[in-house]
Amino acid sequence: MSRLRHLWHNHRIALIGFVLASALALVFALRILVLTIYWANPEHHRQDPEPWMTAGYIVRSWHVSREDLDAVLGVERVGRVRLIDIAQRTGKPVDQLIEELRVALPQMPKRPEKQ
Repeated sequence: MSRLRHLWHNHRIALIGFVLASALALVFALRILVLTIYWANPEHHRQDPEPWMTAGYIVRSWHVSREDLDAVLGVERVGRVRLIDIAQRTGKPVDQLIEELRVALPQMPKRPEKQ
């Protein structure tokens, strides 16, 4: 404990920086762990599109390219926007957009796996 007290009194900024950097590294490590466990579950692969899903989620779930999916959705690269919001932007009913995806997704070429 005396070493920690010494660091606090003599190197306060460095100690605070180290603690913050360690906490940030822990947050990213936990995020990687959670996402790895989530996407390793086969139930999350090739899920039927739903209004709450984002384009990025569908790309990961179906292993298709973002460009191919954007072409089907009728939009250019969008951020984390849900299908229901994309449907509103394009003026299509969300059910029609989802049905178009259900038809198009199985026919899309698979994205090459990253190594």
